[in-house]
Amino acid sequence: MTNKKRFVFALATFVGTVMGVGLFGLPYVGVQSGYLILVMYLFIGAGIVIVINFLYSEVAVNTKGLHRLPGYAAIYLGAGGKRAAFIVKSLALFGALLAYLIIGGQFLASLFGGPVILYTFIFLILGSFLIWQDSKSVGAVEFALLFVFLAIVIFLFAAGVSKIDLNNLVTVKINNFFVPYGIVLFSLWGASIVPEIKEQLKNNLKQVKQVVFWGVLICLAVYLLFSTLIIGISGTATSRDGISSLSDHFGELILFIGYVFGIITTFTSFIALGLTVKKLFWYDYHLPKIVAWSLASFIPLGLFVIGLQDFIGVIGITGAVMLGLDGVLVTLVYLSMKRRQKPANYIKLKILGSSLIFLLSVGVVLQIFYTINGY
Repeated sequence: MTNKKRFVFALATFVGTVMGVGLFGLPYVGVQSGYLILVMYLFIGAGIVIVINFLYSEVAVNTKGLHRLPGYAAIYLGAGGKRAAFIVKSLALFGALLAYLIIGGQFLASLFGGPVILYTFIFLILGSFLIWQDSKSVGAVEFALLFVFLAIVIFLFAAGVSKIDLNNLVTVKINNFFVPYGIVLFSLWGASIVPEIKEQLKNNLKQVKQVVFWGVLICLAVYLLFSTLIIGISGTATSRDGISSLSDHFGELILFIGYVFGIITTFTSFIALGLTVKKLFWYDYHLPKIVAWSLASFIPLGLFVIGLQDFIGVIGITGAVMLGLDGVLVTLVYLSMKRRQKPANYIKLKILGSSLIFLLSVGVVLQIFYTINGY
């Protein structure tokens, strides 16, 4: 595979992983907080996520061997760090996979008609097959689907831009200021796929960072287009999944395309993150491949079956708490690595890292507080 082709496949994998179910929760929480607050969160969140992913990229490229976060934590933070990283990473990844499974089944059921549980199983079976495959197969699928996905985004926006009411886009609701935080963080997070990108790009740090930078910006642009379209058209009538809000404003064809769009985004994210979970248990915990694959595929289904089916709640808590702690651990691992390397700018890096840890920790505490008290 040529270097250019490898880079394109890696970018497609990154974007396909990051751009998932979080996209569909953004319009709903944007209405709750006000469109302008959502936009602010998206820009600030994109900056934070890029920095975190840059730190993780350096750790991945500068550490020998094939690892995921628990493996890096074991090397740089010891046994306690590995245990903490395993718990946080597992909960974050399973929460994400559960969210994709929830909304993926709902979109399939809305598109074809029938019981949601049936389509949830179909979604899982197809995704699990690709999770079993290697990264090259997944990269090729992501690359093909990305073109279809971007075409649908542009088509939907072009079809609906004339229906946007600008009054819906100048809202600010300070009382609900924190509402978008977890969903925005969830929708932009890409740290879990960074080791996969490192493998695809053969440890080329410059290219890994380029994938992260352009990947996050592509996701940010799509999120702004999608959220502006849905909120601008639907206003306070915006639904929890975003797409069904279009039913009162467009014909069946547009709604059909919208659901296809939703299926593509959730499916690509499900297979890429499922691959990450498989390799977490396979590489870092040395479980047999089939056992690692089974855990990645069927634990999310088990969580769904026992009743965890509210995707806004799932992605909100997963984003703010689990991914927030994930970012804290990534930063601690990075600082430990730099302490060993003793670079001349270590003090500046420590200040940057401490600031990130503080911000993410505040987000964790606030999310727990608001979840307990309800918002």
